[in-house]
Amino acid sequence: MEHGDWNNPVIVELDGAGHFAIITNALDAANCMSEEWPVLGGPAVDEAVLVCLDAVLGKASAEESRLAFLEAAREAGLSVRPDTESLH
Repeated sequence: MEHGDWNNPVIVELDGAGHFAIITNALDAANCMSEEWPVLGGPAVDEAVLVCLDAVLGKASAEESRLAFLEAAREAGLSVRPDTESLH
């Protein structure tokens, strides 16, 4: 899989209502957390960036990177769709 492509994209709300990012792979997730994340740092986001980069390099699975990204969103209190689990 190129860039740690995910089977199920994650839509995350950034910077308030109406600004969403559609994340489809580990590379996009790492970029989003590094460049667009509304919260600075935190253990989950720090770990998720590393896991996502590992997935791009083939050292972690795409699903591991997706789960790490979801955990980082949970830590930041971000709204995520279409997952059924509420992250607030």
